[in-house]
Amino acid sequence: MASIFPDRRLVLLAHGSKDPRWQLPFRELMTELEARLGADGVRIAYLEFISPTLEEVAQEAARDNKRELLVLPFFLATGAHLAADIPAQVRQASRQCPQLQIGLAPPIGEHPRVKALFREIACEYARAEREAP
Repeated sequence: MASIFPDRRLVLLAHGSKDPRWQLPFRELMTELEARLGADGVRIAYLEFISPTLEEVAQEAARDNKRELLVLPFFLATGAHLAADIPAQVRQASRQCPQLQIGLAPPIGEHPRVKALFREIACEYARAEREAP
């Protein structure tokens, strides 16, 4: 399936881990998103430890004649990585691929719906503990 946004690619940016089990939820999510957005419309990149990196994903997008990347950090909140490391990687990718407009979204954990879901899940666990014999 072709991308529903032919000039744009969404990039999920996760931290990265050397443990291959850590990658499984991201691979599952990618499979689901590719089915919804098109295989060409979404990529995953990692901040460290594993590839592809944001720079590698940006270079691929440039080769694929994309014009825009939107980087969505799969982080719970803004911290050192989101304050310094990720913006630096976005700047580096922009220098390497000047034909791309690279946007950086807030971390997914700061989205109101994600916060609401976290509250819901926490309440479910709290109720389950009270109801347990």
